[in-house]
Amino acid sequence: MKQFIWVLFAAAGTLVSASARETITPITLATDDGQHLEAQNWHEVTGLPGQLPERWQFIETDLSSIWLLKNLDDPNLLGRISTQSLDEGIQLKDEVDSIADSFKLQSVNITRRTETYGNIDTEQLEVSTKDGEQDVAGIFVFMNYQGKIYTILLTNHSSISKLQQQRHQLMNNILVEKSPPSGA
Repeated sequence: MKQFIWVLFAAAGTLVSASARETITPITLATDDGQHLEAQNWHEVTGLPGQLPERWQFIETDLSSIWLLKNLDDPNLLGRISTQSLDEGIQLKDEVDSIADSFKLQSVNITRRTETYGNIDTEQLEVSTKDGEQDVAGIFVFMNYQGKIYTILLTNHSSISKLQQQRHQLMNNILVEKSPPSGA
């Protein structure tokens, strides 16, 4: 089932081929022409409304539309966020259904769902299998937000339920705009 892990990475692009630099606020964004811009927060870099939760680290890549995420408490939990445009006339839901159908050709468990975080609708795929005695899981979250298609991939080598908990925490933080504390 090691092939399953490669399918997850191939479906979302490879996590290890892009050179990456761990960043701390302020976040540095590499533009397509190689310039580096400083951004003071998550929203300035990704365009997403919330903030990265505590114990998650943002890792910049050389590509301006791909960012890696690392959970500091679980080194087996990897994340990737990317943006792209969707051809006009193509529906995101149809594209996600097509991806789900392609996974059905393999011996994996797959769950397809739609969830809303704040006011942002997401299309999601949960895929899991066993590699010998080890669980392998991946969750894809797709959304159309402010004219961009975002794909978030979370993978790990443990149970799908643990990955689901991490997904909910991450999505609630990065997709739901938080009000500043009073007096700030």
